[in-house]
Amino acid sequence: MDSGTAAKPATFVPERKPKGTALRLWPIPLCLALAGCGPYPDDISGTLDRIEQSGRVRIGFTHLRADDEVAARRFVARIERTTGAKASLDRGPAEGQLARLEEGKLDLVISEFAADTPWAQSVAIVEPLAKRQWGKQTFELAPAAQNGENRWIALVEREVRNMSLPP
Repeated sequence: MDSGTAAKPATFVPERKPKGTALRLWPIPLCLALAGCGPYPDDISGTLDRIEQSGRVRIGFTHLRADDEVAARRFVARIERTTGAKASLDRGPAEGQLARLEEGKLDLVISEFAADTPWAQSVAIVEPLAKRQWGKQTFELAPAAQNGENRWIALVEREVRNMSLPP
């Protein structure tokens, strides 16, 4: 062995994967993730699907002041246009209408709610159509929907926000 030549230590060279492997594999996890997805948000009882298929939306009004009645009817007209369904209006006391909403006999209740209403625990009260002050108490004219009907609630909320636009 020649004393002037030193042996070179062995080096580890990692195996190289062909370029583009990661790009070719990305659809697999994406497809798996999307396979479990359905319409989101979802309605537990299928309210929005039923409304669109039947062409009828069941709305309960409570006793409303004259200017609130005008706002509520404008809102109902928006819901009819958006869903393509004709509104079937029913009028009654707030407690009765909200109980019918919980039972699934109404799709929406439009009523005046106090900020501290106990109904906020049982139904989804969306953004108000109008607000008024009476003494120290604030009252909001707002639609309420059955809890869990998330697609329907999202549509209702969107139409409340769009109330500032022409009907």
